[in-house]
Amino acid sequence: MHSIRSTMAAYMRLGAIRGDMASRVKRMPSIRRKLADPDLDVSLDKMQDLGGCRAILDDIEGVKRLVDIVRSRIPHGVRREWPYIERPKPDGYRSHHFSLEFDPRRRQHEHYAGRLIELQIRTRLQHSWATSIEAVGLYRGEDLKHHRGDANWLRLFLLAAAEFAEVERCPLPGAVSGVSTDGTK
Repeated sequence: MHSIRSTMAAYMRLGAIRGDMASRVKRMPSIRRKLADPDLDVSLDKMQDLGGCRAILDDIEGVKRLVDIVRSRIPHGVRREWPYIERPKPDGYRSHHFSLEFDPRRRQHEHYAGRLIELQIRTRLQHSWATSIEAVGLYRGEDLKHHRGDANWLRLFLLAAAEFAEVERCPLPGAVSGVSTDGTK
């Protein structure tokens, strides 16, 4: 996780991409929820986001440049990609995710070979949306982040996501395509 975070920070400096890097270990309640979900069919050793790095960038152009850099230069294996900016989730979530498989360059790091790390690349606006839905869900005791909770709050976040997508000139979430955020066609 630290290696990937450092690599991404270096790519940002070299590419003059403005933003911040963060990393985290997944919280136990999230791990338990994933392991218990029969639709996910995942085991602990196959979970791709136990550790994660996040690039929070100033603008959508920086996101696009950093995604291109990762695709062409990252020394680790890209196992999978989720382009949630070009194809937002139905609830409005947008970010570009990579599942990376650690490839050690030094002998002393061989024991980390094959470990999976999730990399998320998003704008500050996208990050504020994701953080807000999680915070409101925690405050209300609802799992809004996973589409469980008050329909009015879920609709509010969907409409906010559509507004943010308009600001960043990105595709709208499918649930609001063709409908303006004031509810008119």
